Amino acid sequence: MTYASPVWGAAAHSHIQKLESTKNIIARQITNAHWFIRNRYILKYLRLTPVIPHIKNLATKFFHSVDNHTNEAVKEIPTYDPSNPKKKNRPRTLLLSDKQDRPTSATSEQFC
Repeated sequence: MTYASPVWGAAAHSHIQKLESTKNIIARQITNAHWFIRNRYILKYLRLTPVIPHIKNLATKFFHSVDNHTNEAVKEIPTYDPSNPKKKNRPRTLLLSDKQDRPTSATSEQFC
């Protein structure tokens, strides 16, 4: 589900909600929970984090490993400049800005 997760940072809110729903369905199937048990209790019991913070964590680790890579071809990639307005929706720019934070499970718990 988190394959190529740095790219998910630029995904629309509806796509992130689909990932959250899929995660909830899988967690419910794994635990074989009854219909009346709320998703937030299942996720808390399984110690699962919301999708957005998890993706941001994976993306941060990925970009850190790219910056510190030993391969010469990777080292020759120019440094990233987020000040270019054409690059505002790129995954690395989204990590640098907190204005793009989307609602997580904590705010969507009202719908559980």
